[in-house]
Amino acid sequence: MATIKDAMYVLRALKKSGYEAFFVGGCVRDYLMKKDSNDIDITTNAKPHEVMKVFKKAKPTGIQYGTVSIPNENYSIEITTYRKDGVYIDNRHPETVEEVLTVEEDVKRRDFTINGLVMNDAMQIFDHVGGKDDIKNKMIRAIGEPTERFNEDALRILRAVYFQAKFGFQIEKNTRTAMEEQKELIHNLAKERVLNETLKILKEKEQLKALKTLDTTGISRILPGLDKGIKYIVETQKEPLFIDTFFALCFTLNGSVPSEWKFSNVAKNKYEKTVHLVNMRRPLTDVDLFTYGLEICLLANKVSFLLNYTPFQKQALEKRFETLPIKSSLDLKFRANDLIQLLNKKQGAWVSKYIDELTILVLEQKIENTYDSIKAYVLKKEANHEK
Repeated sequence: MATIKDAMYVLRALKKSGYEAFFVGGCVRDYLMKKDSNDIDITTNAKPHEVMKVFKKAKPTGIQYGTVSIPNENYSIEITTYRKDGVYIDNRHPETVEEVLTVEEDVKRRDFTINGLVMNDAMQIFDHVGGKDDIKNKMIRAIGEPTERFNEDALRILRAVYFQAKFGFQIEKNTRTAMEEQKELIHNLAKERVLNETLKILKEKEQLKALKTLDTTGISRILPGLDKGIKYIVETQKEPLFIDTFFALCFTLNGSVPSEWKFSNVAKNKYEKTVHLVNMRRPLTDVDLFTYGLEICLLANKVSFLLNYTPFQKQALEKRFETLPIKSSLDLKFRANDLIQLLNKKQGAWVSKYIDELTILVLEQKIENTYDSIKAYVLKKEANHEK
């Protein structure tokens, strides 16, 4: 985390070298709201090569957009030349950027008024877009014409919802209407960006308020497999959900995990197994605990509870898992080699099937997990087959 004061030296060094420079965007907003910032953004009339002359450590990180960065272990400082954007080619990135002469022109290209404030090295704040009043009135409002802002960069539609989740602000009527009318533009965004922004929304304290906006604007219908779940959560929940619970509940009501979401293989596997368990609509067995593991079974129970399918059984499931007679097939007291030697057969697929059968019988407490008990069961079974 950082404060504006941590990066004040940048403004002063640029000013000393004869340039204008201002803090801009989220760091100024957060300063007014008495919050720390992850990133410090600075806008200046110095060109990138001029900035790099002043700061030898500065690196060109977005040179096509006039941006250089000063590395820092705990936060990032990005310095961008005053600019206006050209035509946006993909509802996300401008094809060209053009340098402008004043900071007033620069802030007009930005997304929301709360992110359009600038501050000088004397910590004076200049407001060319009405951002101060919107922070005071807890309002998210697009700078200029909202339809243009969202057509330029469709991610701003989800960004508005993120800021609502973060701060609990209302979204101004015209901005909200434009979000609803242009929600289909979200399809043009990279799936990874949509997932990343959705995760950011879910992590914030005003998650439920943001989910209600996604529901009422119909944006939830653009997010694969989430529409039914978001509607259900908005109607039934009073507290934010953990991320895994949110996705597992949504995908349960959807019936499957949509392939469009670019989850890690671990997360995708977790959600698929949870959906399967919940949609069986039956109590979880010891075999389930063994097969799926405690984490997935706890998640399945949580979702089942939220959907009013089963009681909440976290402590009971944890206790049952701890007292399982075996937690892995390696815990079985009768191994594959024992089976092969006892039956005098060659190795094959039959061995793993037999071991799985023995494992389930132990878990169901139909035989004890001892070498002698399992051996006796195998011999009896084989004898019955020979009759």
